[in-house]
Amino acid sequence: MEESEPERKRARTDEVPAGGSRSEAEDEDDEDYVPYVPLRQRRQLLLQKLLQRRRKGAAEEEQQDSGSEPRGDEDDIPLGPQSNVSLLDQHQHLKEKAEARKESAKEKQLKEEEKILESVAEGRALMSVKEMAKGITYDDPIKTSWTPPRYVLSMSEERHERVRKKYHILVEGDGIPPPIKSFKEMKFPAAILRGLKKKGIHHPTPIQIQGIPTILSGRDMIGIAFTGSGKTLVFTLPVIMFCLEQEKRLPFSKREGPYGLIICPSRELARQTHGILEYYCRLLQEDSSPLLRCALCIGGMSVKEQMETIRHGVHMMVATPGRLMDLLQKKMVSLDICRYLALDEADRMIDMGFEGDIRTIFSYFKGQRQTLLFSATMPKKIQNFAKSALVKPVTINVGRAGAASGQVLLMGSRICEGGGQDGVPARVPAEDTPACTHLCREEGRRGRHPRVPAAQGG
Repeated sequence: MEESEPERKRARTDEVPAGGSRSEAEDEDDEDYVPYVPLRQRRQLLLQKLLQRRRKGAAEEEQQDSGSEPRGDEDDIPLGPQSNVSLLDQHQHLKEKAEARKESAKEKQLKEEEKILESVAEGRALMSVKEMAKGITYDDPIKTSWTPPRYVLSMSEERHERVRKKYHILVEGDGIPPPIKSFKEMKFPAAILRGLKKKGIHHPTPIQIQGIPTILSGRDMIGIAFTGSGKTLVFTLPVIMFCLEQEKRLPFSKREGPYGLIICPSRELARQTHGILEYYCRLLQEDSSPLLRCALCIGGMSVKEQMETIRHGVHMMVATPGRLMDLLQKKMVSLDICRYLALDEADRMIDMGFEGDIRTIFSYFKGQRQTLLFSATMPKKIQNFAKSALVKPVTINVGRAGAASGQVLLMGSRICEGGGQDGVPARVPAEDTPACTHLCREEGRRGRHPRVPAAQGG
């Protein structure tokens, strides 16, 4: 403080005299003048410089560890308000930030690795290990002994197109089999025809008109149909016929099979499908046909009970992906002779995360198989499945992909005026036939309203 005192006095007394001018030496002294900075302020400036150097060093270390670019916005944060925080606390805060950044970088790397694995899985073909190892590919679909009636084959393609247009059936593919409008013309046994009549099923639905002949011909198929369109019968009736043919040629021995495999996304749907198969197999047995055994492999059931059926030789199997994977890995089930595979509600299975299991199941097949995909929508993953797993597939669409069950709604769209005694209109089937009008009148006299007929085979 004593050193600066003469300078302060000179600045006050060094005034320009009246009528005179300041010398050049005096002007130079003014230019070299340095204002006084208190000691406390100088210490704060020095502390800020040290903190800035420390922060820059920590940022460079983070950049080297994580490989990410340093964020410049943190360097611009004013340090004045933090002057009351000790250096130890600030160092701890910076250390926590660096650890958080390292964790986020690891998560980002894991996500990138998952994306790479997904892209590799999508690009991997749905083939067995043997087929991939030997480079085996199939150019032609499986041939079967079934043929449409001769008079159906003699009809022109224009007539088949009129039938498809009438029932709003959209088809894509090469060599599409003709549509058939009755179960009898599809050459089903009398026992199955009687069973259909007992269930109240007299005529096939649109998906059945085109889908059943396509599957009986041995073609791979993609069926886009809503729940309630009768798609379950489309893949259950043909597999029964194929297994019946195999059993008559050469009876199944112990621990042999299955020949047909149906995979469902849920236990409830698997139980329903298994019940339909058991119903028609029992009718065939009552009609002096060989016994066809069907196994149900789902979670929540005893494996011992499921294996009891498989030990005697099983023709058909209905399973969920999880339980089937478990049985295949434990070598309790073999797919050596399986030649028929149906994936019911394939889009739902993929949404539930079973895509990896389905790809693993495909690797257990030993030969060419007929593959059927049934889906209410047509997402990109289903298209990738079709490209890598199906051979010259036929795509059958009985409504827009993802559309609601408009067919079921149309069946109840016609209204008969004055159908009931209370004046409430009665709903009747959409077909404009005298039988519908008679039904409406009779039910109206009895004070009841006709119900819309239930969908066939869900």
